[in-house]
Amino acid sequence: MRRVPAAVRSHGHLSIAGAVGRRADGTIPDDIEEQTEIAIGLIAEILRLEGFDLSALVDVTSYHVDIHRHLPGFSKIEARLIKLLYPTWSLIGVTGLANPGPLVEIRATAAYPDAA
Repeated sequence: MRRVPAAVRSHGHLSIAGAVGRRADGTIPDDIEEQTEIAIGLIAEILRLEGFDLSALVDVTSYHVDIHRHLPGFSKIEARLIKLLYPTWSLIGVTGLANPGPLVEIRATAAYPDAA
């Protein structure tokens, strides 16, 4: 199996691959709130390793299984964790993700301060 990097630097930006709400032990919670918290936490950890926090995000795309059912729970966690300045954010409803179990996958782009 080919290893894909979690993030790649390019032209003043950090592109973060899709993060899902998988616990450290490999299990996936049943509820969207915990999945969202874990996925955003993974993105926050990648940013932390680069010396950033979530405020460095400039663009986010999230893919949602059964979006109308899960959007309220997702939005509750997203609003608690993502503060001003908000990144642009596209929410896309999908019938499924690459692996069964996750209800949301989040990919993001952060900007390095000197890239403005």
